[in-house]
Amino acid sequence: MTPAAARLGALAACAALACAHAPRAAPSQLPDLRWPEGPAAPRARLARLLPDPQAQAPIAPAWRRALDAVLGLERRAPDAGLRRPFGVLAVDGEETLVADPDLARVVRVGGRGTQRTVECKGRAWSAPFALARAPSGELLVADAGAAVVVRISPDGRCAELGAGRLERPTGVAATADRIYVADPPRHEVVALSAAGEVVARMGGRGAGDGQLSFPTAVAVAPDGTLLVVDALNFRISRFSPDGRWLGAFGEAGDEGGALARPKGIAVDREGRVYVSDAQRDVVLVFSPAGALEYALGASGEGPGRFVHPAGLAVAGNRLLVADSLNGRVQVFELIGEAP
Repeated sequence: MTPAAARLGALAACAALACAHAPRAAPSQLPDLRWPEGPAAPRARLARLLPDPQAQAPIAPAWRRALDAVLGLERRAPDAGLRRPFGVLAVDGEETLVADPDLARVVRVGGRGTQRTVECKGRAWSAPFALARAPSGELLVADAGAAVVVRISPDGRCAELGAGRLERPTGVAATADRIYVADPPRHEVVALSAAGEVVARMGGRGAGDGQLSFPTAVAVAPDGTLLVVDALNFRISRFSPDGRWLGAFGEAGDEGGALARPKGIAVDREGRVYVSDAQRDVVLVFSPAGALEYALGASGEGPGRFVHPAGLAVAGNRLLVADSLNGRVQVFELIGEAP
C-alpha cells in the first residue's frame, strides 16, 4: 500500500468511527491568593495569568488532523509569548489587549493564551506603550517610538494623531471630547481634540503646583478629573478637564502609601485609584481622596508577584496588571468594599 493510500485509509476509518474531538488541556490551578492579608477582609484575589503558563492550544479533532495529513497542510504555531507587556486593556469576553514595546506589537491575548496581532494597514508599530478605549469605541494606542497616538476605529481604519506635537507618548486616556497624552520628555500632558488638534498643555518641568516631572501615565476619574502619574515628583497630580491644577497626593518612599517608582494608573467606577510601583513591585490602592487602602503583590516571579509592574486597567470587578519583566498580565478579581 502506498503512503497516500494509507493516509486515505486512515481518514476513511476516522470518518466511519465519527472521531471525537481530543480533550482540551485545563488551565493551570492558581494558589488562592488574597489581599490585604488578614485580619482585614480581603479586597482582591488573583484570578488568572495571561498567557496561562500551563494551558495548551485546543487540539484539532482527529478527522481534521487526518484531513490535513492527506492534503499536506501544516497548522501555524501560535505567536510567540509576550516579552515586555506595558499597556493593558480589557475587551469583550476573555480577551485582553496588550501593548508590548519590545516586540513592537499590539496583541489580543485570549483566555487560553492564543494571540492575534492588531495591525494598522499601511503602518507598522514602533514602540506601543499604552492603550485606552474612547467612549465612541475607538482604540487609542500611544506609540512612543513613532511619537504619535494611533486611533483605530471599530471598522479597522487607523489615523495618527499628534504628529509633530509629541515627543515620546507613554500614556493615553480619553473622554467624549478629549484625548489626554502623557509625554515624559516634555514633562507635560497634552490634551488633543477628537480631530487631533492640541487644545491644552498641562505641566512644565518642576515640582511646584501644576508642574510635572516625567509624567508616565494618565487616567480619567468618574467625575472627569484627570489623574497623572507624576513619576519623579513621586505623586499623583490632579487636573480639571480644562487643565486647572487641583492638587496632588503621594510622597517619595518605599513603605506604606509612599511611591518609589510610580508607573501606571487606573481608576474604578467608585473613583478608587490604582497605581503600579515598578521599584516596590506592588500595586497601591488609594481611596478617591488619596488615602492608602491596601497594597497587593510583592517582588518575585511566582503568581501574585511582580517584576516591574507597569500598565493597569480596571474593567468591572477585574484589575489587569502588566507584569512587564515577568512577561505576562496578571488578572485580579476585586472583591468586597472599603470598610
